[in-house]
Amino acid sequence: MEKHGHKNPLWVLVMTVTLAVAGFSLPSPVLAPLLLDPAHGMLTPDASDWSRKVWLGVIMGLYPLFQLVGSPWLGRLSDRYGRKPLLLLSLAGVLAGYALMALGIAWRSLPLLLLSRVVEGLCNGNIAIVQAMAADLAGKEHKARSFAWINIGMNLGWVVGPMIGGYAAVISGDYSLTAWLAVGMTLLNLLLVYWLIPYRPPVAATRQTATLSSCQLLLQPTLLPYFVLTLISYGAVQLYFTYFNIWLVEKLAWDPAQLAQAAVLVSLPMMAGSWLGSRIARHWRGSSLGIVGHLVMASGMLLFILPVHWWGLALTFVPAGIGMSLGELATSVAISNRSHPEQQGQAMGLYRALAVGSEILAVLLGSLVLLAGTDWPFYLATLCSLASAAGFYLLRRRADRRQQLASCT
Repeated sequence: MEKHGHKNPLWVLVMTVTLAVAGFSLPSPVLAPLLLDPAHGMLTPDASDWSRKVWLGVIMGLYPLFQLVGSPWLGRLSDRYGRKPLLLLSLAGVLAGYALMALGIAWRSLPLLLLSRVVEGLCNGNIAIVQAMAADLAGKEHKARSFAWINIGMNLGWVVGPMIGGYAAVISGDYSLTAWLAVGMTLLNLLLVYWLIPYRPPVAATRQTATLSSCQLLLQPTLLPYFVLTLISYGAVQLYFTYFNIWLVEKLAWDPAQLAQAAVLVSLPMMAGSWLGSRIARHWRGSSLGIVGHLVMASGMLLFILPVHWWGLALTFVPAGIGMSLGELATSVAISNRSHPEQQGQAMGLYRALAVGSEILAVLLGSLVLLAGTDWPFYLATLCSLASAAGFYLLRRRADRRQQLASCT
């Protein structure tokens, strides 16, 4: 990436994803109470508890559904026309989506709230573009470090956003304030990208890579196993976070401020895990990072449902958060390293699409197992984590066998 007066543009990218995730996560502590509590008037007073959960699931599922469409498209366009223009375009769309959300909450309009999630999801491919920028900036030997710092920025956004959003809702009594704050934060993000991130011309595509569609790239033999692992790994993460707030509201009757505190308590270990991953990635194989990360993640997710006190919950956040960060780092670096430089945006767009698309599966599968009990989504998340660890182990065994055969010939 061109420096243009910046010694290292990585800090700008970290700040960009911090503001992007903070803007997205600002309203997150209010969505569950807004839909589940009849006093807020988003649904009619006679709406059943089951219908409230269904609408909450729809609102939560619309965002990843349309991000599934938007991320590969924006990533591929960023390969063709440059990262910065597409990043600015996506941020403008996200800003409009948050404005619709604010109006939907203020007017208690379910259609506006639904529309806002469609617009936000379709336009919020910015993290994929930023990851492609980080891949452009770093060589292969430094990519894990750059991606780890991008992850730290995202996790910091999950600390800042819910804390501001949760406390703003409780103190003001106006749940729409959190969405208006998201509008302001996204506007600041857009201005910082415009002023501080230099434009870098796109890498010229070869005849072979220029003709690859997203589907063809997805099915590349070197990439497909890691795309599948991404779907399973993020399926575990999305199950955990999708039913995280629901479990705390139903089991412990937590309010938005307490939900915000819980988001902070799990985000801090995730930041520590990203920092740890940047250190140990220098000495570990990527498969080792994936195996250990997912095993640690599985233990934290399984332990979450056991404690009845806040300090017990906080202890379970440590392995869950560290494991999620190590697992995400392992999958993202593996896919980036196996993609051509002129396809980084498209590859990372597919990666983000699968990551958020797993939320759709999490909502569908989680809603089914939720019928058996509030704890069951966490059992399913644990199984997905263990399956991801097994996948990295099997890919490692296959790579070792190929290397042994190559050395014998």
